[in-house]
Amino acid sequence: MNSDHDAMSALARSFPALHVASGLAPWRPEELEQWACGPVPGSGALHAARFVLSVWNSHADWECGRFDAVRALGAWDQAHRAAFLAWAARPWWP
Repeated sequence: MNSDHDAMSALARSFPALHVASGLAPWRPEELEQWACGPVPGSGALHAARFVLSVWNSHADWECGRFDAVRALGAWDQAHRAAFLAWAARPWWP
């Protein structure tokens, strides 16, 4: 496993709603996308998946939609906002 994949898995797991998501261990963005397109457990999970996928590849046309920070911050609870803000304070990309 390479460190980019480990880092992406850790980022995804920092969002509580993604703890049950597919494609996190090992990191498989296509599986996460498929999970996000299905009956996910609420809009917070969908926004979290979109965010993580956008960090992985912001140029991809993800089937589950593009990440929108304003909508996500409005939908997320404190734990999800904290996960996003932790990344935003020290952003990184694989």
